[in-house]
Amino acid sequence: MRYYILNAELKDTCEFNPDLFTNTPSIYEVIRIEDGIPLFLQDHIERFYHSMVLSENLCNITEKQIRSRLKALIETNRVQTGLLKFVSINHPEAGKLFAAWIAPFFFPSAKDYELGITMMSYRGIRENPNAKTSHQKIREKSNRLIKYNSVHEVMLFNEQGIISEGSRSNLFFINGGILFTPHHSLVLKGVTRQKIIDLALASGIDVVESAFRRNEISDFEALFITGTTPKVLPVYNIDTVPFKVSHPVIQYLSEKYNNLIAKYVKNFSW
Repeated sequence: MRYYILNAELKDTCEFNPDLFTNTPSIYEVIRIEDGIPLFLQDHIERFYHSMVLSENLCNITEKQIRSRLKALIETNRVQTGLLKFVSINHPEAGKLFAAWIAPFFFPSAKDYELGITMMSYRGIRENPNAKTSHQKIREKSNRLIKYNSVHEVMLFNEQGIISEGSRSNLFFINGGILFTPHHSLVLKGVTRQKIIDLALASGIDVVESAFRRNEISDFEALFITGTTPKVLPVYNIDTVPFKVSHPVIQYLSEKYNNLIAKYVKNFSW
């Protein structure tokens, strides 16, 4: 893409300095763009501010300014489908900065949704899990595991064996028509995660937030992950534990979520 945002300015990507953002911890959000619309924008902005408070990394930017800058970014780059990332950093030399750009993306394939993805488990947790921040060592380690073990995602658990989340996703297990997901205190409270919980409860599907252990996952019938990129994506297995991919609850919630997106896009206004 040709342009990015730095503070209030649209700049050519030829001027982009990655060192500003790769060597300094940041608060960030990633938003999915469909039909030129940033999905669930309000939810992402609210979490952005919440993360700043939790990490004590405040940026003097208003919601109106964020909306205006993201609108300019999408429209100037003429983006119809993709991912948008916006960040707040407190650079030791440049000071407080706000930036946004169109990010590279690799959406799951139709085959992934049909056959499910493979995962592996790893003992590790994110620091301050409710805040979406960069410079997490656990993400770097997970990326290496994903690459060298040819899996799609990593399930994290702590020293007691309690499951928290995926390295870049939230987890939902299914048993007896009930959704089980790790307690919100253990995870980054994903925007898609909350939408799925709301859709499930509105449909009469019970949702249980609890602390359960890695050695208990074989007790569940099915598993899916949620996130900005995967949306609702079934899991084929974790390590050697298999799950039912074509589960009716997964199919139902996936359809409901896609309908929610279509309605959001239709009714969106800046």
